[in-house]
Amino acid sequence: MEAEPTIKKYLDDCVANHTPEGFDAAEDVRTVAKEFGATFGSFSTVPEEESAEVYLILKEIVAQNIQGHSHFFYGYAQGNKFADMYKGFLNKVARRLIANIGSYLTMIGIEMGLDGGDSPTANFYGSVQNAQINQPTGSAKVYASQARVMNASDINGLLEAILTAAVAEIDDNETIEDVRDNVEAIRDQVESDKPKRGVLKSALRFLGSINGGTQFTAAVVQIIEFFNESGFQLPFPD
Repeated sequence: MEAEPTIKKYLDDCVANHTPEGFDAAEDVRTVAKEFGATFGSFSTVPEEESAEVYLILKEIVAQNIQGHSHFFYGYAQGNKFADMYKGFLNKVARRLIANIGSYLTMIGIEMGLDGGDSPTANFYGSVQNAQINQPTGSAKVYASQARVMNASDINGLLEAILTAAVAEIDDNETIEDVRDNVEAIRDQVESDKPKRGVLKSALRFLGSINGGTQFTAAVVQIIEFFNESGFQLPFPD
């Protein structure tokens, strides 16, 4: 994570400006390491503060040389195997940071892709089954022969990945249905002759706000990146 400049900037900002007062990651890690079955206490509900807490805890686990086959992870056991303990720790601790980073990157993608007033308009032709995008550069006109063709399976695959991950990683059925509705809203805009920037932006913001699992977060980030790279996002007519 630290090797990616955008993520490193986010983490540094969280630690420098959003670490909760009195939070001591080193002491918390020592406590969990000493007490059999202990877990980390409640995390902040503010994403930046939560990211700071989890990031500092993970760094301390490395700094204190916590070994995998130890009782450090017992409190997160979902079974009697170490793999189950690691999975529990990842789900209850590490994935908080992953989800927050994913949401942050999603928002960057939305702001860069959907709010750029100087960006050229991307015209979408055809349905998801036969997608074609034309995007001019500067004041140039673009004709069909210059279009970038998107594979329909790419778009549907990314949307289905979000739904599949939501069902697998989100416990609340109402939230899953909300995810489904927003995925379909994106699909409708992709198929529309006149896609609306506001509708797509709202749907993407919602998906980015969901604290799902690692696969869900990765799928949401992928759909944003796909739109950005294909030129589909810049900007939709209202």
